[in-house]
Amino acid sequence: MNGYQINFYTLQNRKHQDQPIAEWLLEKAQVMGIRGATVIHGDESFGSDRRIHAARFFEQAEQPVLVVMVVTETESNALFDLIQSSGIKIFYTKTPVEFGVIGD
Repeated sequence: MNGYQINFYTLQNRKHQDQPIAEWLLEKAQVMGIRGATVIHGDESFGSDRRIHAARFFEQAEQPVLVVMVVTETESNALFDLIQSSGIKIFYTKTPVEFGVIGD
């Protein structure tokens, strides 16, 4: 099957409607019927603001978070429409991929 791997980059403390954006994305993907998503917590990052964000003892809220999904084109369009209509501002990458399941 052909589709896209979409990576969303955010921080633990970034919220939408009192919910961390990573959790919001995961919840919406599940409701939409997307096959799966993975949340990865990073140790350190920097973004367009050029600030270092790190998961240190006093800065847990600044922990970088990556949400990864592999979706069809239809799912991608629906997901981006939902994000656009929600007013969330989030950096992402979108890469064409082939995906499927192999084996028993």
